[in-house]
Amino acid sequence: MPWVCALLLLVSFAARAQPAAPRLLSDSPEYCAELAGRFAALGAEAPVHLRVLADEGRQLCVEGQTRSGIAKLRRALKEAQRGD
Repeated sequence: MPWVCALLLLVSFAARAQPAAPRLLSDSPEYCAELAGRFAALGAEAPVHLRVLADEGRQLCVEGQTRSGIAKLRRALKEAQRGD
């Protein structure tokens, strides 16, 4: 009978686990927009140099240079979250 308790416990944990919403991780304009939105959510908390970096990234995305734009946006987000 101990295996029944273990099975019930496992099922209850599995039932509570909610899969996270999938995140878009590609070199697409949609991913650029997602990153730009995440950076914008930081608001004025982000240092000026990181806001400039994020603006450069957004501009590159608008110009169709998504890989470079994403790289700058990700860097700005990462440094802002670290507190640089």
